[in-house]
Amino acid sequence: MNMPFQPPVICDWLTASCFVILALTGLNMLYGRYVLRPLIGPQAFSWLTIGGKYAHDFLAFGFMLGLVLMFVLWVAHNFPNRYDLIWLAKGGGMFRRGVHPPARKFNAGQKIIFWLVILGGVSVSLSGLMLLFPFQLHMFGPTFEVVDRLFNQQLPAQLTALQEMQLAQLWHAIMGLFLTIVIIAHIYIGTIGMEGAFDAMGSGEVDRNWAREHHNLWVEELERRDRLAPGDD
Repeated sequence: MNMPFQPPVICDWLTASCFVILALTGLNMLYGRYVLRPLIGPQAFSWLTIGGKYAHDFLAFGFMLGLVLMFVLWVAHNFPNRYDLIWLAKGGGMFRRGVHPPARKFNAGQKIIFWLVILGGVSVSLSGLMLLFPFQLHMFGPTFEVVDRLFNQQLPAQLTALQEMQLAQLWHAIMGLFLTIVIIAHIYIGTIGMEGAFDAMGSGEVDRNWAREHHNLWVEELERRDRLAPGDD
């Protein structure tokens, strides 16, 4: 018997598909001249890069929309609890067969991925907006000023518009590479790394027996809720 694991899967697919294209086009802009250009020639590389640049600019808004939807739909399930410490202590059961630490709807590993994607996604989106609207937004100076006040660090708070753009380009590349690594790990675990995990993303439903093994506390909570029908308490 299948049971709903998450809200409409359009949120997952919107964010994931936009990010894959953003990652590929971003990597091409960073390293394509050294890797692709010698293979396909300058003319083909030029057309590919121009098309990728437009895709990168416009799909960025789809990715940002996906981040907002992910946060609204799942933030309530991603706050830490005491079971997360048990899950982490046992390595999520990934190193011993038949071991399934207790977990609610989202285990500790999924929560870590969630917050890395949300916080990293917001960071890469803000620096991306600075690049989409050059010299219009100034974010690093005010950020450095706040860091100076909180941690007594001597960071340059007075930045020129050109320095802001240079930092935005550097930070956008760093966070883009970081998120690419995080998402590759997430895709692996969500497909071939864990049996049955792809069903949650593919259809939004999981087998009840699989859910009982990997998210037993969530299943027990749903079963208690089903038994306590209105008027029975």
